[in-house]
Amino acid sequence: MREAEELSAEAEHAGASGVWVADVRREPFLTSAAALRATTRVTVGTDVAVAFSRSPAATAQAAWDLAGYGDGRFVLGLGSQVGPTLLSRFGVEADRPAARMRDYVMAVRACWDAYRKGRGRYEGEFYSIRQPVFSPGADEPWPEIPIYVAGVNPVMTAVAGEIADGFAAHMFCTPIYLDRITRPALAQGAARAKRDAPPVLMPLVVGRDRTSLALQMTTYTVPAYRRVLDESGLREEADAILAAIADRRRTEAARIIEERCLDQLGVSVLDELEERIRLWSASADVIGLTVPWYGLDRDAQVALFRDVLRALERM
Repeated sequence: MREAEELSAEAEHAGASGVWVADVRREPFLTSAAALRATTRVTVGTDVAVAFSRSPAATAQAAWDLAGYGDGRFVLGLGSQVGPTLLSRFGVEADRPAARMRDYVMAVRACWDAYRKGRGRYEGEFYSIRQPVFSPGADEPWPEIPIYVAGVNPVMTAVAGEIADGFAAHMFCTPIYLDRITRPALAQGAARAKRDAPPVLMPLVVGRDRTSLALQMTTYTVPAYRRVLDESGLREEADAILAAIADRRRTEAARIIEERCLDQLGVSVLDELEERIRLWSASADVIGLTVPWYGLDRDAQVALFRDVLRALERM
């Protein structure tokens, strides 16, 4: 958390408009608190907190307190996580993830409404919260909290278009997929709710070389995400990569990604960052910058993050 304070302050100084916290190794809400403590201007959000590992009431409570602590600078980003990973990481399962996410977001907002009024409850398809306000009293006034929902496949993306204030795209994405699949799905969901489609946040993984970026992308080449490659004209590559990963030939999978897929995915070599931001800005509304978490130790990650910030300052 001390490092999160330092890096967040440095990001603000470098001219970033926001700091986004991942849910990979550290607890994202605690890390968000550290980022808020060390900054005064930037928004701080989770990109993204795993929703189904936490009850909606627990998530609502954490986000509410962070919004108050940060004077309205907190953004709650939520994602479902792929089913097998959800089970292996947290020991929980969640069926019908898109419908469940819709209910989850509605439950979170119902809790916030109850906190604001001092009373309320929620009865939904998956969640029932009868006493979100455990102790008497109302929190009013209180900052509004935007909710971003993450997705890859069009069913979850349409749910985001229907209920979310923003869409958190995945770095395992291509401009073709974003334009042909993501945007129409968001519009479809928004039309159901008779609203405008939410803005798209697109993260780019920034590495020192193509090899490290390709290795990171192997962690996202899973059957649930292969449609990204299929829709982008990379069906044969998807077959080969998934077969190599299934056979524990990850180095070969990374080689295929590096040679035949990497230029289309949400990545950038550090020396090409300005050009890649310009490319992706044609398809996304907000660009986020991150570094690989797979294959790099902590010191290498922090050093690379600081080099990314120096590159940002020069733009």
